[in-house]
Amino acid sequence: MAKLVIFWGEKNQQLFSWRLSGNQKNDPSKSSDHLLENYQLESKEILKADLACMADMAQYNSVILVLSSTDVVTAQVEVPNKAQRLLRKAIPYMLEDEIATSVDDFFFAFSERDTNNILPVRAIERNYLESLLELFHSAEIHLSEILIDIDLLSPPEEGIKLIINGSQCLTVDDKNKRWHCHPEDFSWLIQKQINLDDIDEELPVAIPMDIYSEQATDELIHQLPVGRFAPVHHPLADIFEFMLEQEQKGINLLQAEYERKKENSKLTGFLLKVASIVGFVLMTHLIYQGFNIYTLSEKKQQLDVQKITLYKQAFPATKRIRNPEKSMRTYIKNLGSSSGEGDFLSLLTSSSHLLTDLSKIYPTNINYDNTRSELRIDVIASDLVVLDQYAQALTASGHKVEKSSETKRGDGYSSRLIIRK
Repeated sequence: MAKLVIFWGEKNQQLFSWRLSGNQKNDPSKSSDHLLENYQLESKEILKADLACMADMAQYNSVILVLSSTDVVTAQVEVPNKAQRLLRKAIPYMLEDEIATSVDDFFFAFSERDTNNILPVRAIERNYLESLLELFHSAEIHLSEILIDIDLLSPPEEGIKLIINGSQCLTVDDKNKRWHCHPEDFSWLIQKQINLDDIDEELPVAIPMDIYSEQATDELIHQLPVGRFAPVHHPLADIFEFMLEQEQKGINLLQAEYERKKENSKLTGFLLKVASIVGFVLMTHLIYQGFNIYTLSEKKQQLDVQKITLYKQAFPATKRIRNPEKSMRTYIKNLGSSSGEGDFLSLLTSSSHLLTDLSKIYPTNINYDNTRSELRIDVIASDLVVLDQYAQALTASGHKVEKSSETKRGDGYSSRLIIRK
């Protein structure tokens, strides 16, 4: 299947361009001139308001939308060897200092990390992305991919490849580092970039630079640092065709909740639902019949042992333990009735009342200092936001809270809270 590639341009542009990529070159019936006549299109540049006129052509081709780099944040981050689902949660906060607005307003897409654990990341405003999806849905055009123009460029074997497309420069080097800027800013930005690299100042070597554009580049070449680059200009008749010829696999923004769902027939969907229900019922029945009684008895024994262990830890002087649960209740009742408003029982009750979801945050150790009337709780939270929310809730309810530094523990974070009235 041929690919219909729509170059959307910048967000505020009124026009977009389209090109075909695939087997249309060997098929005269799929040539651009033939399609212009067949679909009654005047040119390869169309008003964005007239997007619906591409619906018939899109019906028989795989549609790829290419956005401008000016509307997308391009970054590379060094990430640990973590699971994909953890990276999706962590990456927004890793790039928080590089984005002017809140990271909650952006959707982050990324590909596979390289051998040096460097992960290419692309961030786009959710409102802009969702407006594009709604616009193409209204035009009855199904998008298979959403890419960024800078990701279409294949890296050169040596040096730097520069594409000048209107009001922006797209740059990629032999290390696959990508960045973009306005043509007027290119000379000082490239000087800043090479200053960050390890270059022998005593023996400078001219860096090969291949420049591709439809317009003249003499002024830009003259602004380059003298002796640092060996620029070669390659004039192009159609810069979009050249970008498609690169055949570079970019980062598809249609990921996670925006990933395109596979289309299945009604019969296939019905059979999958029936098979999943039957499998679930069968698995539940086998587990219930085979392990329910054994599991419950084992759990009861473990709980009894834990009761005695906890009681011994709390009251090491007690030698004979008959009913630890009853003794503990009696002790707590007596303790709560003799200490006043800031006592252990009232602090424990008011603090535990705010633990509404134990799957997100739960206590691991509780200690009460009677002389200072303070409750010390060690907790483990699923993330730092949940931990801060619990501390804020305690403060809002009239408590004085001191929080120790957080420690990473597994998939969560542990901390100690000192609570007073």
